[in-house]
Amino acid sequence: MHSLHLLPALSLAIALTVVGGAGLPLANAKPTSTTPVKFHPLTPVPIQNVTINDAFWSPKRTVWQAKTINDTFDKFEGSGAFENFDRVAAKQTGGHKGDPWWDGLVYETITGAADFLAAHPNSELQKRLEGYVARITAAAAADPDGYVNTGATLNHIGVRWSNPPTPGDDHNDNFPHTIYNAGCLVEAGIHLYRATGQTQLLQVGTRLANYMCGIMGPAPKQNIIPGHAIPEQAFVNLYRLYHEQPALKARVGVPVDENAYLKLAEFWIENRGHTEGRKGEGAYNQDDKPVFEQAAMEGHAVRAGLLASGIATAASVNQRPEYLATGARWWQNMVDGKMYITGGLGAIPSMEGFGADYELPNEGYAETCAAVAGGFFSQNMNLATGDAKYVDILERELYNGALSGVSLSGDRYFYTNYLRSGPNHRRWSWLPEAGTPCCPPMFLKLQGGLPGYIYATDAAGVYVNLYVGSKARIAIGKSQLELGQTTNYPWDGRVKMMVTPQTPSRFTLHLRIPGWVNGASVELNGKPIKSLVIANNYAQLERTWKKGDTVTLHLPMPVERVKADPRVAADVGRVALMRGPIVYCLEGTDNGGPINSLLLPSDAAIQAEHRSDLLGGVTVLKGTAQRLSIHDAEVKALPTQFTAIPFYANSNREPTDMEVWVADDKTQVVPMTLAREATASASHCFGNDTVAALNDGVSPAKSDDETISRMTWWDHRGTQEWGQLTFKGARRLSGTDVYWWDERRVGRQCRVPQSWKLQYLDGDQWKDVTNASGYGTQMDTFNHVSFDTVNTTALRVVVQLQPEWSGGILEWRVNQ
Repeated sequence: MHSLHLLPALSLAIALTVVGGAGLPLANAKPTSTTPVKFHPLTPVPIQNVTINDAFWSPKRTVWQAKTINDTFDKFEGSGAFENFDRVAAKQTGGHKGDPWWDGLVYETITGAADFLAAHPNSELQKRLEGYVARITAAAAADPDGYVNTGATLNHIGVRWSNPPTPGDDHNDNFPHTIYNAGCLVEAGIHLYRATGQTQLLQVGTRLANYMCGIMGPAPKQNIIPGHAIPEQAFVNLYRLYHEQPALKARVGVPVDENAYLKLAEFWIENRGHTEGRKGEGAYNQDDKPVFEQAAMEGHAVRAGLLASGIATAASVNQRPEYLATGARWWQNMVDGKMYITGGLGAIPSMEGFGADYELPNEGYAETCAAVAGGFFSQNMNLATGDAKYVDILERELYNGALSGVSLSGDRYFYTNYLRSGPNHRRWSWLPEAGTPCCPPMFLKLQGGLPGYIYATDAAGVYVNLYVGSKARIAIGKSQLELGQTTNYPWDGRVKMMVTPQTPSRFTLHLRIPGWVNGASVELNGKPIKSLVIANNYAQLERTWKKGDTVTLHLPMPVERVKADPRVAADVGRVALMRGPIVYCLEGTDNGGPINSLLLPSDAAIQAEHRSDLLGGVTVLKGTAQRLSIHDAEVKALPTQFTAIPFYANSNREPTDMEVWVADDKTQVVPMTLAREATASASHCFGNDTVAALNDGVSPAKSDDETISRMTWWDHRGTQEWGQLTFKGARRLSGTDVYWWDERRVGRQCRVPQSWKLQYLDGDQWKDVTNASGYGTQMDTFNHVSFDTVNTTALRVVVQLQPEWSGGILEWRVNQ
């Protein structure tokens, strides 16, 4: 059975409307002016107090702690990132390895590793971290102010801190990441202290924070803001640490002024848009106007998400309504108009950022780091408001948008998480494929913190935010409680909770009712609760609890067909599949051919089936679709079985195509043709392009159509090249059509060829076709060639590129 959901914004189920459904109200009703967001701060149960024993998460966390952490550290070591600290400590100059923000990535990896260490102590990992801390400490000790930014120091930048550069200079300027690096250092020191009790790195971070507080802030101090957000949240959390543990000040070994850290974080937030005496970076860095006047999420997706997370964190501390209102406004815009169904954020590759509302191409950027930032933002909004709707998005990132960023093996990664991709979209191991290896550290931070997201408290109750097999030790006022969960979530919606207070205690147990659920029910000690009290999207169970009490939550998980808001042009005539919190995709590997040739009828029955032998154990969706094909100019529809897998598991097998949004309207199907049945290859293909574009069936709008995939011979110039279609068996062919890639109008390096010809394979020899009607090189159209019929297993386009120019093909058709 399945039901239909409509998404009133883009591709995301945060605002699902159930058609023909009844039951509990969805947890994500859009706030209006009559429902202002309110403060209701929650306190997360610390990582050390939660033990995860979960069929879904435990195996993955074992891989990440044993392999991903070490893989990331190993690759930073091999790339010279730690050597930079050694050179600074030795007061050497020059020779900086990697990008200037690598210091921050090292610190972020330490943060993630520390959280894993807090949950699962490991002497080898702790020893490794202690070694890195010693090297970082030595670098900081080489400067009288405790300043450590290896890129700025080794490369003689001459300026320790700077305002954001002018737009477009980001990747050529060390400055945007100096404050970012410092914020990551402070964050790492906090997390390592909380995990181990060691203060060495915390001392380094606090000393650097003191130096920054002395020179940055309102006049007469310098008007300097981060060029990349993260320090805002780090400095608020530094304030929190010392405010909550005043005795720590005497142990850390440097002066501590926690109020100064909070004030500097607030200055960084509030001084966006105030560019007196500094360069502004506009909307790209959320710096075009004051933050509290910014109506929506804009600019670079990671920076915006991390700034928003800092705003939400600060709101919990300073209780200022303008902070909370801004966080709520940005969050609603993010989920209503700028988020993919997977939780992906940032659609525009050129700026790694947001486009207009509802501008969500399925080949959009969706950087792993942005999904992580969206998860942090949502969690911090939940902690500020006590509203479960924010956890819906944290959950979406944990199970979909961020989880897809690391392979099942734990050592291959995605920077971008497309919702439609071809065989060329493959996970990378490290540089140079990665461009910058920022995503593994951010992934480790999000997933390392998982135990701390599951439970929270306020003065009168316990909040269960995530359904994960676990046990927690929780303090409620003067009472002590053990709360346990057993579940097969996300594959099954039954969650059993064991409530074990030391003594009978009265408090409220709050159970999150996810926004994707209809018809949730609860049993208390085996008896159904007939009338659930729902507030802030939590079911509230208030009573005097005693040892042996059990609560069983039932969350129905039918297969859901999800429709996007019609303003999302890319998804008109398409449907996505969800079950519980899991977003699904289809891969060619399971489906016998290209996904875009499939039609999923609206009445197709879809069943869930658990496969313990597939992709580490997943529940797949199976049903009957139709594969459309063109034969003798007639479109035919043949029934075909399809299998959908969880989106997070895509690209873990052989190269193939993948799609989340599948056509349920014939006009959106790209039928199979003779050319599409062939295997494409080429003499050379640029790494960012794909030979699959030769015969993917997608018709271009023009010769410089950048909205579709292409095959180019870049950066070969003036050479002879070829593209080839190899058929499954002998085919009788008499014509072909070629659509050339040419980018002269945008001033780039590809042109139609100087000349070309067709060859066919005769036995083991390539031969020219005979009586060709003419080899055209016109732009913005298919160039048709007819020739004497040949019987062959392969056809080639052989081109002579123009001198000094490269070239390519957008689409190639063949005719019988």
